[in-house]
Amino acid sequence: MQLWTPAHLKTLLPALAVMVVLTVILRLVLKDKPLRVRMIPLQVIAIILLLLEVGKQISSFLRPEGYDLYHIPLHFCSLMLLALPAIAFYRGKHARLVSGVSCGLTAAVFLLTVIYPDLIYSAWDIEHYFQNYFAFHTVTFHNLVLFAYMLLPALQLHTPGKGEVRYSAAFVSIYCIVAGIASHLLQTNYNNLYRCNIAPLESLRVTISEAIGYVPTQILYVLVVTCLDVAFVIGAYYFYRLCRKLLGKKVMPN
Repeated sequence: MQLWTPAHLKTLLPALAVMVVLTVILRLVLKDKPLRVRMIPLQVIAIILLLLEVGKQISSFLRPEGYDLYHIPLHFCSLMLLALPAIAFYRGKHARLVSGVSCGLTAAVFLLTVIYPDLIYSAWDIEHYFQNYFAFHTVTFHNLVLFAYMLLPALQLHTPGKGEVRYSAAFVSIYCIVAGIASHLLQTNYNNLYRCNIAPLESLRVTISEAIGYVPTQILYVLVVTCLDVAFVIGAYYFYRLCRKLLGKKVMPN
């Protein structure tokens, strides 16, 4: 199990450094601006993510071999197609709560990518970035999410409130149920809910399946993955709150 490949070291580390510099610059430039102005960079990122996804869906439909079910946006990272536009544009009655849940989800994708980038996108994707749209999409998409997460606490785009942890846990649980059912109906591995991309854990799943049967194993497997996802998002939410606290000493205008 390799967390970082040489290709990730050569590309992701410099990209993160550039994102940090841009985040610092944007914080200095926008620190005295109202929230609606500070939100503009995130709105731009959210729109780009949606356009990238439209391009991916069109490209998948145009494949000579037909549409790839794996391209249905049911992956955990695909939640960013909901989360970031929600933070950037939703101003309804429950805006603070929706944004809080979305911040936790974004923090989770951020942590997953910086801890285990090879699980998020492969060295092949990096090497074929300019030759293959799907490789271009996945690398660009996740790097933009990294940048978006940095902006959330740095520009104080959300103020944490009560109830966000409970709703985050409930949202992720519902997502895992939906994605888990879809994974098995379509026999497609969304969010590792059909099989595990981590080789040692996949071997364990197969071994258990041989011992107690496929159906009980898959039910148990989905429950375990769901619990792990919920726990990780809760931890990521508190990581976000820590970042918000550390970067939020100067209160920016609403």
